[in-house]
Order: sequence, then C-alpha cells, then structure tokens
Amino acid sequence: MRGLTALLVMAACVGSSGCITGFPHPLGPAREGFIEPDLVGTWTCQSAEGSKPGQVTFTDFDRRQYLVESVEDGKSAPKRLRAFATRIDEVPFLSVRDIGSDPDAEWTFLTYRLPDSGHLILRAVDPDPFEDVLEDAASVRERLAQHLEDPEVFLDLVSCTRVRIVSATS
Repeated sequence: MRGLTALLVMAACVGSSGCITGFPHPLGPAREGFIEPDLVGTWTCQSAEGSKPGQVTFTDFDRRQYLVESVEDGKSAPKRLRAFATRIDEVPFLSVRDIGSDPDAEWTFLTYRLPDSGHLILRAVDPDPFEDVLEDAASVRERLAQHLEDPEVFLDLVSCTRVRIVSATS
C-alpha cells in the first residue's frame, strides 16, 4: 500500500480532471477535535485497486488529535501524519496532513466508517466539487453538508481490518 497521503492524492487526481490535490483549510479547528476510541489501533488496509496491503496506526496524540503512521508493505519507515476528527451532520471526517509539512500545505479530508470493531472503511473527499469555494472554509463545510450522500464527492480509498495483538501469555 502506498502511504495514506499518496493514495489520497492519487485518488483525487484519478477521479478528477483538474487534479486539485487538497484543501487549504481543515474542516474545523484542532482544539475541537475528538478521538474515536474504536479508531485507535493498528489496521491492515487494502486499496480498492487491490494493491499490496499496508498498515495504518491511529494513536491518540493529545485527546484531540491523532498521530497516524502508515507503512507500505515491505517498507520499514512509516509515513507520519497529523489528523483530527470533525463531525458534519453526525458524519465523522478526518482532516489529515503530513507532520512537518509547511504551514501552507494542503489538507486531505477523509470520512470513515466502522461497521464493527474489526473493520474500517476510509473514503476521501474529492476536492474538485469544491474548486470554486476552496479558499472559504465555511463554504466548503456547507457544501460538504449538502452533499453527504453524493457519490461524486467521495472516492473509495481503503478497506481495513484491525490487527489483533496476541499476548505472549495467551
């Protein structure tokens, strides 16, 4: 699996003609972020294209943000990302960006679903339908709220299975 950010950029470019790769603002302020306890942990993920599986780990960084580490199959160095959750009409979204990126780096938006405790589905928000309002964070949120059921706004990204840690005493 490519790094989570690389997959998002690729999905946004493949799914769009203009290849806008992200958003200039997160969906909300980090200070209002929340941690979804069922999201915390390590997941083995596979993209919709059936690429090699990789692992993504969500760690509660400060009770408002996640440290996300993604490791491509066969690689040893993880890609480190910052993420925090925001709800729009009860739908959870993650605003994600590389750690250490410059302050003007773009954000990627993911929506996630946990059908049960062992499965996670991540979908990316395609920035193209927001091209005319990208610079206005409130307008992006408003348009996203109006299109929560619109398949043209979301790109299938990865399906994941929770990695179960087996203790040595089991």
